Amino acid sequence: MARYVLVLSALLGAGCTPELGDVPFACETGGVCPEGYSCQATVCVRDGASPTSRRPKRVAWINPPEMFWLSSEGEGATLIVNDGFTPGARGIYEIRVAPDGKLSEPRALFTYGGGTISSAVVPLPDGRYGVVLVRFPNVESDEMTLELLGIERTSASGSTPAVEKLFSTTTPFLGGAEPPYVGASIDGTTLNIAWTVPSGGGRVEVLHLEREGSLWNPTWKASTNLPPDVPPLSGDCQIFRDDSGLLTVRVGFESYALSTVDPATVMGGMGSMTEFAPTTDEPLFGWKDGVFALRLGDYDPAKAAHAVSYVFTPTMGMPTEDKGFTMPETATPFVGTPFEGGALVAPVSRDPKLPTIDVAWRSPTEPLRIVASVPRTSTGSIFTARAFGLGDKAYVAWTEFYESNMDLWIGVSDLRRGGVGTLLGRSARARGFARPTEGPRIEKAQGQGAP
Repeated sequence: MARYVLVLSALLGAGCTPELGDVPFACETGGVCPEGYSCQATVCVRDGASPTSRRPKRVAWINPPEMFWLSSEGEGATLIVNDGFTPGARGIYEIRVAPDGKLSEPRALFTYGGGTISSAVVPLPDGRYGVVLVRFPNVESDEMTLELLGIERTSASGSTPAVEKLFSTTTPFLGGAEPPYVGASIDGTTLNIAWTVPSGGGRVEVLHLEREGSLWNPTWKASTNLPPDVPPLSGDCQIFRDDSGLLTVRVGFESYALSTVDPATVMGGMGSMTEFAPTTDEPLFGWKDGVFALRLGDYDPAKAAHAVSYVFTPTMGMPTEDKGFTMPETATPFVGTPFEGGALVAPVSRDPKLPTIDVAWRSPTEPLRIVASVPRTSTGSIFTARAFGLGDKAYVAWTEFYESNMDLWIGVSDLRRGGVGTLLGRSARARGFARPTEGPRIEKAQGQGAP
């Protein structure tokens, strides 16, 4: 409280009646705020005010893919984040977000020490969180481990959520400081996990797990070699599932490539994972009918930003490109999130200062459009953002750099489904992604619970 007393005393001593604003500063230790304010998600908020965004957590770093949105059991949405770098606070955290933007305090679901763990989170059909983890070995082991945990959503106040191991498998550890990102996608009682196995020069595996009783068992595994431009330690995986069930796997860091898996043909023994096809763009989502990607243009050193465009490359036909956008050099949308047959992407802007976090939507059949916008109450440099559509609301989480740390921000906006004009400045341009060709192999899965 001493900090507030000093500030207020200085203002009053100068004959000022202080006007602190709706969100003047961070809460003091123990959640203390000046009179007329309450501590909400680490920030003092004026009583009765409804800020457009809130900051629930300050961390050392959050990796771009490790913010996951899910529907809450009641109203609103839940954000799960993997804080893998903050000393003494590494773990998976839950933040519940109400439709009016109010947040719960971050709750630790799973904590860990030692090195960084890469993760993916999906909703399990029994109501628990399905948390996929890839971790490097401790000093007593020489294997890298992939495991699926079931973590309960609800637990008594102050108690630790129950955690159950549902599946695990290992692969030889060949060195590195941080595991490549892992991707996961669920459809009812089937779960697909994409991860990079470093052995033999490196390959990506897609494990197809199905629920059998209380455990999840692998029923098939598809794999293909990493492309030449992607070494195993850069084999970051993301997996996209469209409404037809087709899986698109993105691999890489800075240099990207795409592969597809059709579970229907794999299960029938008639297909496999395609060879990776390199792309000069940054893929944001993939469907059977095409790929949606970010394309970097010229760099403006005065604005410290790139000109960017958003490109849809259909399976058949010419690409379409939405031009005239910009992206700060620190920022990337990284991936899109599925919504109503398309994908939501953030941030999308024509202003390099990003005064608002704008959310765009694109589908294989509908052009790019802005569907939501969250005004920022902060001015830090954006790192990445993740949007989620639920009902008539868009929930947006983003990270900003703050000195040597990083702030996590969350905002909620009305979601505009109709009446939004399409964006201008489109042209066809043949460049970038080429659809993959049929490729390598399908193998019988191994690991705990494997048939």
